[in-house]
Amino acid sequence: MRKYLVVLLLLGFLGSAAYAAGTADITVTVKVQKLSVAVSPSSYDFGTLTAGGSSVSDSFIAVTNDGNVTEKFQLSVVSEPNGTWSSVTASAPGAEQYRLSGIFKNSAPVAGNFLASDAFSVSTSRVATASDLALDADADGEKGFSVSESSARKLWFKLEAPSSTVITTQQSITARVTAQVN
Repeated sequence: MRKYLVVLLLLGFLGSAAYAAGTADITVTVKVQKLSVAVSPSSYDFGTLTAGGSSVSDSFIAVTNDGNVTEKFQLSVVSEPNGTWSSVTASAPGAEQYRLSGIFKNSAPVAGNFLASDAFSVSTSRVATASDLALDADADGEKGFSVSESSARKLWFKLEAPSSTVITTQQSITARVTAQVN
């Protein structure tokens, strides 16, 4: 009987000790998602091309995730040249049409590195994946997705000029990089 009384007293003591504290604090944290991207430089000049010609940029645009979450990048065209040319993605450019393509890569690409799935336009934006806007089997491949905070990627362009055009003055195309949640 004494053993049981000691055990009961001990249990009663331990049980009351568990409830002895009058308050307990919990720290709740949150981080508001910030999607943000920066580019440098903010322009590229392909110079003069012949009708039906094409060119690959000889320098890259640095695209930096300056947000606070891991991002992937989307490319699109937001304005065509003075309403005179239109962008295409699926086929080679015809009269008064052009095709603009982009890929993320550590080193300078060659024309053959760009696929139809790397072309983007006003009506067809492209989001970086393992195969879009990147070289699948490229040993030094750099991807435009899973880009951590403060990391930069090298973006290269290929421009294919119209097969024929009546416009011979310099034209401007506005391309846009948009940050998305990875």
